[in-house]
Amino acid sequence: MANELTNSQNYNRELRNRLNNWFSGYNLLDFPKDIFDAHAMTSFMQSDVVESDKNYTIAIDMPGMNKEKIHLNYKNGVLTVSGTRETFTDLSDHDGNILHNERSVGHVSRQYHLPDVDEKNIHAKYEGGVLKVTLPKKEEDPESPSNITIE
Repeated sequence: MANELTNSQNYNRELRNRLNNWFSGYNLLDFPKDIFDAHAMTSFMQSDVVESDKNYTIAIDMPGMNKEKIHLNYKNGVLTVSGTRETFTDLSDHDGNILHNERSVGHVSRQYHLPDVDEKNIHAKYEGGVLKVTLPKKEEDPESPSNITIE
């Protein structure tokens, strides 16, 4: 019986190694192999969020993305930033024989809760792999009362 367990364990180990070898080069947007590892995922769309009296400013790292593949949406106090990157790598020898050919597509998305934004004046710029979004705050109406009367 112990021999059967050893054979089964060896088979499982061999199968796992074979799968790892098959997918070792498969890495969408440089995602970590274990996408459930929260520590490894923190390197994607790293951002700085700054708040001032007049606006919010967000700088988001999105290297290697085409500006046309980045999408922004602000609705119900939430800014959603998403992007898609397609890659193609062609490693050929001098005779044009392909030694390795890999294509991958990856999609990333992140949301930021930023209330009371003047939606019509949001401004975004993408430069050097960094997306910078400025979200001006709505101006408060000085005539609007802050106290509420209880009836």
